[in-house]
Amino acid sequence: MRVSVLLFGPQATLAGARSVDLAIEKEAPSVSDVLAALHEAAPALTGSLASSRLAINHEFAAAEQTIRQGDEVALIGMVSGG
Repeated sequence: MRVSVLLFGPQATLAGARSVDLAIEKEAPSVSDVLAALHEAAPALTGSLASSRLAINHEFAAAEQTIRQGDEVALIGMVSGG
């Protein structure tokens, strides 16, 4: 399945793109599968993946949640401040 992951802010800057297209050899990959593929496809993001979450169709997703064809997938970096 092909999955396009949208990137924003610092993650887009690190990757040098607003999205990363992934080819995953599963019909319904999980969030964990997508994060592993993202790690391989965009090594510049490795340092920020631990502090980021995937959102599917505008909702944060659990690691075991599966992704269906046509879902919008976005990497959301966690932000802290005071």
